[in-house]
Amino acid sequence: MQHSAWFSVLSAAVAGGVTLFDMDRTFVVSGYQVYRSAWWWGFIVVNCGIAAAVFFGLRPLGTFQEWNSWLFAAGVGVCYLAIVRLKFATVSYQNSEIPVGLDTFYESGRQFVFKRINEAVKADRARLAKKLIDDNDLKSLGSQVRMDIHLDALLTPEEKKTRQAWLLKVVQDPDFDEEQKKMTLAVYLASGTQA
Repeated sequence: MQHSAWFSVLSAAVAGGVTLFDMDRTFVVSGYQVYRSAWWWGFIVVNCGIAAAVFFGLRPLGTFQEWNSWLFAAGVGVCYLAIVRLKFATVSYQNSEIPVGLDTFYESGRQFVFKRINEAVKADRARLAKKLIDDNDLKSLGSQVRMDIHLDALLTPEEKKTRQAWLLKVVQDPDFDEEQKKMTLAVYLASGTQA
């Protein structure tokens, strides 16, 4: 039994979800314009296409003929990256290891796209941080950071304590002037990272 070509859509959809989750974890974006970026969605679509190509490449192999079509399609969608990242050999050149295989092209393309997405994310975070600095005084920014820490359901109680201590240290640091303190708190609110 040959799997219907329509099941390639399932492979592509699963691969798109895997790619989306990976990118969202990498860039930790929330409300940024990156979701409207052609780079963001283009990379997801390319990964969907790769998964569909892997589906069609594996479909005629006798090993997979007896598999349930749903299982085969979902398996391809989840495992396509393992197939794409296969290395046929590793070549040593000037004290560095160079992988030879599809992984070289995939990883180069991934880094190319991720650099462009990262630039968009940084620009959005910088705009938001600047607006927060311009629109708020130090006390207001400190209150916003404190509220953000308290409302973050993903932080453990220990992480909340650590971030509260960091906030106190930033606000009371004698080596920082008020503008540096505001910038540090605004960057935290814009990115979720402690500077």
